[in-house]
Amino acid sequence: MSFIDATLCASLKIIRALHEEENLFEEKGIGFGGDRSLNIDLIAEKIFIKALSDYGNILSEETGFIDNGKEKKIIIDPIDGSYNVSNHIPYFGCSVYLENEAAIVVNLSNGDYFVKDKNGKRFDNLFRKPFASNYRHDVIIFEKAYKNPDIVQKLSTRGLKFRAPGALSLSLCYGESSKAVIYKGEIREFDIAAAKFYNSEYHWHFEDDLILMSPKKEDLEEVLSIIKE
Repeated sequence: MSFIDATLCASLKIIRALHEEENLFEEKGIGFGGDRSLNIDLIAEKIFIKALSDYGNILSEETGFIDNGKEKKIIIDPIDGSYNVSNHIPYFGCSVYLENEAAIVVNLSNGDYFVKDKNGKRFDNLFRKPFASNYRHDVIIFEKAYKNPDIVQKLSTRGLKFRAPGALSLSLCYGESSKAVIYKGEIREFDIAAAKFYNSEYHWHFEDDLILMSPKKEDLEEVLSIIKE
């Protein structure tokens, strides 16, 4: 089984666990990444560790580094958007990155998945033909908007539409069909490694607490200039 197939099979097991396991939202302390860990985070992590340990050492948001005696490193966020899933908001996923080789980000709420490896990129769905649209590229995805009212005001003044869904790795992947993606807050490797690899051909801007990504250079420059006003 390939690394990508193993990851997608693990994702399906996590989706099944979401419907069958009990006490999913019981708090289990603070994970390695600094966020609260829910039982579903640990269940998902356990599934990934079992499925992927043969492919590399694992750095997980929940447990930290797991040495499997391999040369490659795998970076995983078992549940991206835990707050969403615990509040029945259908926008949450998982993020898996095999160092310099492959990235898989799965929307566990609807089956959409994003894959990139040596064969290129693909967007598909675990259950059906993926939803298609004539993308307008006129909406900004703004993660952590609620913590950045100054930027919200600047975007609103310019009449720019934005959404704040609440799962960064998913947003950075869906961002290939948006005007731009903005994230302002603590930057962690778990949240961005897979999505950065998936959309590496696009335009990125990084600062200590700011990420900006856009398919078009002129859109990135426009949004960055607004943020910096």
